Amino acid sequence: MSQVQSQRMQSMCESAKAHVDDLLVLLSKSKMLSILYIMNCDKEPMRFSEIKKRVNSSSTTVARRLAELEDHGLVTRTAFATVPATVMYELTDDAITLQPSLESMFEWVLNRADSSV
Repeated sequence: MSQVQSQRMQSMCESAKAHVDDLLVLLSKSKMLSILYIMNCDKEPMRFSEIKKRVNSSSTTVARRLAELEDHGLVTRTAFATVPATVMYELTDDAITLQPSLESMFEWVLNRADSSV
């Protein structure tokens, strides 16, 4: 590999590491993986109250996690002009493409847990 190719590869790896770190920080937040899992299982847009109930967490925590997912382009939020307000959340295509990686991670953890028993 030439020096130019080596420098280019190193630059790409450094950039990717920062993005991976950002994603891991996001996913490690309280209830984040639970929210993604629940929304992935349902496949249909979900109301805030349904997500909150199924995650079994406070409104504050669920609202913060959903806002962070929205900020990162993993969830879309749609508000309807009803009384009381109806807000629906749905996974974006990016979040859906992330699911196989998350499933692989969970399988890896379970396999390690099984082999250490």
